[in-house]
Amino acid sequence: MKKFFIKLLLFLIPALIIFFTIVLLPPSKSFQKSLFYSLIDKNKLLESTPGPRIIFIGGSNLSFGLNCQMIKDSLKFNPVNTGIHVGLGLKYMLSNAEKYIRGNDIIIVSPEYQQFYGDLADGDIELLSIIIDVSPNSVKLLDYKQYYSLIQKIPEYLKSKWNSLINKSNSDTVIGIYDRKAFNSYGDVYIHWKSPKEKVSPLGKIEGHVNNDAFIVLNNFRNFVNNRKAMLYITFPCYQDSSFINAEIEIKEVERNLIKYGFNLLSNPERYIFPDSLIYNTPYHLTKKGVDLRTSLLIEDLKSALTKE
Repeated sequence: MKKFFIKLLLFLIPALIIFFTIVLLPPSKSFQKSLFYSLIDKNKLLESTPGPRIIFIGGSNLSFGLNCQMIKDSLKFNPVNTGIHVGLGLKYMLSNAEKYIRGNDIIIVSPEYQQFYGDLADGDIELLSIIIDVSPNSVKLLDYKQYYSLIQKIPEYLKSKWNSLINKSNSDTVIGIYDRKAFNSYGDVYIHWKSPKEKVSPLGKIEGHVNNDAFIVLNNFRNFVNNRKAMLYITFPCYQDSSFINAEIEIKEVERNLIKYGFNLLSNPERYIFPDSLIYNTPYHLTKKGVDLRTSLLIEDLKSALTKE
């Protein structure tokens, strides 16, 4: 038995040294210019943007799918687009926004459909990068399910960080669509608005079981918003038409659950189906023409909802 523990220690000690060495290494320059660091900028927007405000919470269907200048011009609210990446998980997106919410804010949550299936709401490798490299203090926002989910992604994170450290960035002068500087002053990704669309293959059906915990977390967030004397609405994300067809059963299940919980919904999923001609580079990302159309639809829906209040 003693020999076994000695061998175990001889294995664990080098492994732990490697683990902490990679984790504690500062992120590469290329990673520091990535969209994940926009979290810092968007939190500053949440902190400093004066009222009246509309705060958008979700993944890249928002960052690549809104023109907040149109919203400001039409609704006379100051918009903040907090969308970054679906991999941050719905739980983190909501909990990160809570401390910035003020009375009379309008909060619009637009989760990607996959957030309601499997464990994506707990966060993926992107969230691990956020809490280790970008915003370590935000680790306190996680619950035990998120910890459990992220622990399983540590090997993938270590590999990703190591690759980032050894691969040099091409240029600091070129701003890519997934760079921190790709966002405008409202939090919208705008750098691709003049770029040609790419060929986008549709996604299939959404795999996994419905994650009831995601609806519960969203319901708890609603209670928090109500206590702050703010208003919460749920809108459906923009989605490629062929991807929608492949996942229509799963999408309608999401809608049914949101209705069951009594959320204020802005329209229905079908309203935000977009043809391939308006899809930029993923089923959730829009061209400039698509962005403006989605924003116009959202403005109409919000105007209608606010007149009923």
